[in-house]
Amino acid sequence: MIEPRRPERCATIKVHSRPCIEPHRKRGWELVLWTGNAFDHSTPFREMLAEIAAVLAKEAPTSIELPDYRDSEDRVEGTLRFGGEEVGIYYEHSLSYLSLMSNNATTLLRVADHLQPLVALAA
Repeated sequence: MIEPRRPERCATIKVHSRPCIEPHRKRGWELVLWTGNAFDHSTPFREMLAEIAAVLAKEAPTSIELPDYRDSEDRVEGTLRFGGEEVGIYYEHSLSYLSLMSNNATTLLRVADHLQPLVALAA
């Protein structure tokens, strides 16, 4: 399970609740990062994903596929490729969360382990 770091450790992704890996409501597993405030379109989900990819790329080839940016975008779906694994991406400004999804909980555990330096509980 991901252990959020304290804010003073220069984490760049602030979350409002402790991230954890849970069963996804449709299938597989998901790691959810509750960030920002609901309906806040300034929450930088794309930048967060770029930071996540940069950290993961230190272990294995990593890429992100997202649709082109649109003003006031809300429900956005994409794919994170990490080594030989494919992780679904979903973020939503209206609820202000980022979800990483996989059929393999072990893949999400690996991702979560690498994200520890980036994540902090918001004050």
